[in-house]
Formats: sequence, C-alpha cells, structure tokens
Amino acid sequence: MKVETTELENRILKVVIDATPEETETSRRMAAQNLGKKVRVPGFRPGKAPYPILLKHLDPVVLQEETIQVFLDRAYPQVLDQENINPYSQGKLVSIRNLDPLSLEIHIPLRPLVELGDYRSVRVPYEPPLVSEEEVDKALNRIRQLNALLEPVNRSVQEEDVVYIDLVGYRMENGETTDQIVVEKQDLPIEILSPDKNSWEYPFEGFSRELIGKQAGDQLSVQYHYPEDALSKSLKGMTVHFEAKIKEVKTKILPELNDEFAQSLGDYSSLEELRKSIRSMLEEESLAKYLQEYDEKILREIIHSSKIEYPLELAENERQAYLKELKTLLSQYLMDIDLYNKIRGVSQEQFEEEVNQAVEDRLRSSLVLFEISKKENIKINPDRVRENTQQMMQDLLEETNRTRVPNQTLQTIAYRLAEHSIIDQVLMDTMERLRQIAKGEEIVSEESAQESPSADGVENQFQAESRGDSQSQENLSETTESVSVTQNEETTINSVNADE
Repeated sequence: MKVETTELENRILKVVIDATPEETETSRRMAAQNLGKKVRVPGFRPGKAPYPILLKHLDPVVLQEETIQVFLDRAYPQVLDQENINPYSQGKLVSIRNLDPLSLEIHIPLRPLVELGDYRSVRVPYEPPLVSEEEVDKALNRIRQLNALLEPVNRSVQEEDVVYIDLVGYRMENGETTDQIVVEKQDLPIEILSPDKNSWEYPFEGFSRELIGKQAGDQLSVQYHYPEDALSKSLKGMTVHFEAKIKEVKTKILPELNDEFAQSLGDYSSLEELRKSIRSMLEEESLAKYLQEYDEKILREIIHSSKIEYPLELAENERQAYLKELKTLLSQYLMDIDLYNKIRGVSQEQFEEEVNQAVEDRLRSSLVLFEISKKENIKINPDRVRENTQQMMQDLLEETNRTRVPNQTLQTIAYRLAEHSIIDQVLMDTMERLRQIAKGEEIVSEESAQESPSADGVENQFQAESRGDSQSQENLSETTESVSVTQNEETTINSVNADE
C-alpha cells in the first residue's frame, strides 16, 4: 500500500491510497464472502459457495462497493497511524481513481491549527468607568415609575398619562372602510410616550401621541397602513381605519423619595442604603460591560498577530450550535428568528452575515484561548468543577420531575454538565490571565496549581462537543472522576463513507 498526502486549504488533508493488486484481491474476496452470506447459490448453503461460483451470482457494482468498504475498514486506521494524522472528524472518500488495483482519494478534516503571536507583549490600558450620581438618580427614577400609582383625572390627555380606550380597527380597501373588523380591544391601556422614547407601541408607532389633548368620552378616528414587514403577520400590507373611544384618563402619582419608599422595596433601612445598593448594582453592570469590551480588545490584538486555521466542518458545527442557543433564548420571549429580525429591521441576508461573523469571532477566540491555556499551563480546579456541576444539577432537577428521569440519564447529564463546567473554567481562567498580562501585572502561580489537573486536552473535548460526539471523553476522565461523575461509553471508530 502506497500513501501520498497533500494539505489543502481550510485544514483539509488530501490522502491518496494506492493498493497493491494483492491487497485489492484480498479485499474483493472478503467482500464476496460478506455478500455471500446474503445470496442464495443453488447447491450451496449461505456463505459456503466457492469464490469463482459466488462471483457469478453477485452484482458487480455491489461487489465493487463492498470491496472498497472492506479495504477502507482495514487501510484507514493504518493510514492514520502510519502518517501520524490527527483528524478533527471522519474522512470522506471523494474520488475513486482506479478500481483494479484500487486507488482512492480521501479528504480528512484536520484539527485546528493555532500559531500564537507574541501575546505576552500585548498591553491594553485598564480604565473601568465610574458610576455618576446622575446615573444613580436615573435608575432610582425608573424604580419610582415602576411603583407609581394611577389616579383618574378630569382633564385632557398629557404625556406619561395612561389612557383606557375601546379600540376597533376596520379593514380598508380601495380607500374605503369595510365592515371587516381586524382589531377589537376593550379597556385597552395606552401609555402616552414622549417622542424621544424608543419603545414599541400598539397598535402602531405614534398612536399614543394621537390621544394627546383628548378627554374621557372623546372619539378618535385614524388610519394606518401596515408595511409588508410589520410585526403583526395578520395586518402586514393592510390599511386599517381605527375608531377609538376614550373611556378614562389616569395620571401617574410617583412615590416620594424617602426612607419609607426605600423600606417598601425590600430590606433597606433608609433611602441612602437603597442608593448604595443601586450604585453597587450599576457598578457591577458597568464593570461587566467594560470587561467584555476590554477582553474583546485583548483578543483582537492576539488574533490579529496569530495564525488560525480550522476545517469548515468545525465552523458549520459551531454555527448550528450558535443558532440553537439563539432559538432557545428567543423562545423564552415567545419569539422566533423571523420575528427577532423584523423587530430589529434586519433582512435574512444581513442576519446570515451577523451569524457568520459571530461564529467566526467566537471560534477564533475559543481556539486562541485554549492554545494560550496550554502555553500558560492553566490548571483545572476540581473543587470549582464539583461545585458548579452540583449547582447546575440542582437547578435542573428543580425545573424537572426527577422521578421521570432514569438514573442513567441523570448520570449522562451530570457528565455533560461537568464537561461544560471544565471548558468554561479554562476559558475564564485563561482570560483572567490575559487581563493580568495586558495590564502589565506580575503573575503569581497558585501553590495548589501543582496538584491540579492540567487544562491541556480540554481543547480536544471542546472540538468533540462541536462535533456532537464523545470521541474525546477520555481526556477529561481524571477531572470528571474527581467530581464523582462517571459514564461508561464505548467509542467506535467508523471507517470512511464511500461516496462515488
């Protein structure tokens, strides 16, 4: 057997395997033997017919396909070992160059390649923002708005009032109002928004402003044409004539800013204590946002100076994972991707560009972080993994009925949670190390790090997660066992699929 390898773009290894005539004939005989067990040959029991006679009863095309598969089943593992190939996923047969003797071309996706630049020379000024008194006042005012009382008033409608109306919408055709009712609401509350508020309005943007100056008992007639990309699928492209009757006008009575108000909101003894709590919350939010931007600046510089290559299959797997996460998140708000894009005014093409860019950024960042984790010898803390896994399991069991979940399933879930906890820990700890480097701080190794499992190998698990398989579970066995999570799962190495 002769093997020739050539690396192509996007981490694809082209492998040409030339079998000897003897290897081809051996594979053909084995293939015939396999097929002969399913073919009836007169005068012989299944699988007992001599090879020359059996050939006359086999479909030549089927025999050739089986011959190729038998050969690859034996040759593929040998090629990986002989050529020291470390594949990302299973190879694919792309060309049959010759049938006798066999000559096959296989394309094998390789694991990502990351050649880091001088990441230790990266410096980014660290200047977290301060929270001003004005920001605290604005947050406090929002809390007052949420706790405002509504009091009926006998006057014209003003901004920030809440107006209760009966609303009926009639479909219009050719400029005429029909009898077809497309909208009907009773006692519908409408908050009168100021022009500078970028909030969604019902039944259409700007409707609340039409009510200003009206009083209880007044009528309002207004027309509106819904565009083709309107959020309401039933109204898109339709012109509607609205009739509204104002039933009641209420104004907001904001609570006074005093200790009593603070105490009504929770465990606060005074208004000053509430302000401190608000400031602390704003500082946490501000710092979290700043750190995200700070981390992005660091990673951009490192990625720019690094060589990163990965197979397209990895990018596609990451893309599917990204879309799955997005759909899960949107479902919590009763939205799908189409509605999400309409709200943002984004076309399908723009959305695809967004996703592709987000996937590329996330993938490059993860690969760089894993490579740096190995260079920096980042250690895994089993206690943190155990604590995080137990907390995630507890949260999961609180949301589901444990009696309905088999123990083996719980064990599998726990194992997966431990895997994710390990990956997250490595990424976070590596990012923290990069912050220290970017700020020019002296890095002091933890004493416990000498006894902790290394993060080396977690990258393999991340790539296995992207593939959706369990090929690299053994890399994490030491750590997962330390958190009392085990799973016996047989790993099978399949041969290459023959695609002609």
